[in-house]
Amino acid sequence: MSYLGVMADMAGCPNRCRHCWLGDHGNGAMTAGEFRDIVGEFKAWRDENGVGVRELGFFSWWREPDYRDDYRELYQIERELSSPGRAQRFELLSVWRLARDESYAEWAATLGPKACQMTFFGMEENTDRGTRRAGAFNDNLTATDRLLEAGLAPRWQLFVTKKNIGDLDRFTRLIYDLGLHRRCEAAGQKFEVFIGGISPEGRGYELEDIRVDGDDLARIPGELVSICREGTDMLGAPEHDLLDSLLREDSPPLVGANTPSVAVNAGYDVYPNIAEPAEWWRLGNLKTDGVDAVIRAYRDETTPGMRMNREMPVKELAKRYGDRNSRKLYARSDLICRFMHEWGVDRTEI
Repeated sequence: MSYLGVMADMAGCPNRCRHCWLGDHGNGAMTAGEFRDIVGEFKAWRDENGVGVRELGFFSWWREPDYRDDYRELYQIERELSSPGRAQRFELLSVWRLARDESYAEWAATLGPKACQMTFFGMEENTDRGTRRAGAFNDNLTATDRLLEAGLAPRWQLFVTKKNIGDLDRFTRLIYDLGLHRRCEAAGQKFEVFIGGISPEGRGYELEDIRVDGDDLARIPGELVSICREGTDMLGAPEHDLLDSLLREDSPPLVGANTPSVAVNAGYDVYPNIAEPAEWWRLGNLKTDGVDAVIRAYRDETTPGMRMNREMPVKELAKRYGDRNSRKLYARSDLICRFMHEWGVDRTEI
């Protein structure tokens, strides 16, 4: 392997968002020493020919970046331990910390990405409920202000469901009341808001009963659609329309991450970062199985989920789990993810 990213869920996440594809994993409290031990195991691994991974990138978080109070020190450790240039920063920051640490945004602004994504489920009640944390909506607003003060652009991601669609007029007005387009332009940035599609895996599968359908599109304010990046395109098309092509798809799903990576949770279970971290994807446990078994399972794609992803024709999944009568909206890839989730649940229950 030429590259592998390794994410350690050192502290976890302050939220339990209802849309989260990462599912239910408890927060832990790994020490910096334990993180270094994990790094050492992956660096020391060698294959049958005595060859290791050429480049490695290490990250001290998996779900919420910079959640720990020593986030600056951890970032320096990431840079120290990763291959040159592989201690990457992304357009993700801790909204929880942005709302509580006045120096955080200025620090983040020195590291590269000039935008931060945050999630809304509508207005305050629905956003707090969707995040499963009281105060999440107001944290988003505080974080927005602090990002702009530091010259960073807030990127608002909105998840639309049948429960929150009544919030969208007020949500649109909020964008204008806060002057976000003007303020971002003054900071040399561009404000973006987009309507995201909920991936029906992990916790996101629990929202299937309130997924929007074709009739709901007319209820989304036109003014909001006009300022949203990609409009409502990310919501996709009705399931019954997508099924015609999926039932003829001979190739397997082949879902994957942009770059090869794995995640280590607080219990040292390891998952490929290509789908929900469910049992049928699990690569093994660093403590009980060892790094060699974990990396070989990843490289050779031997877990049930990875074999299905590589071998099972999409048409077989669509035949088992597709609903010809469904008008719910899906991106094509998200509908396939739902089939894969349902396959995994059925396999686990056998």
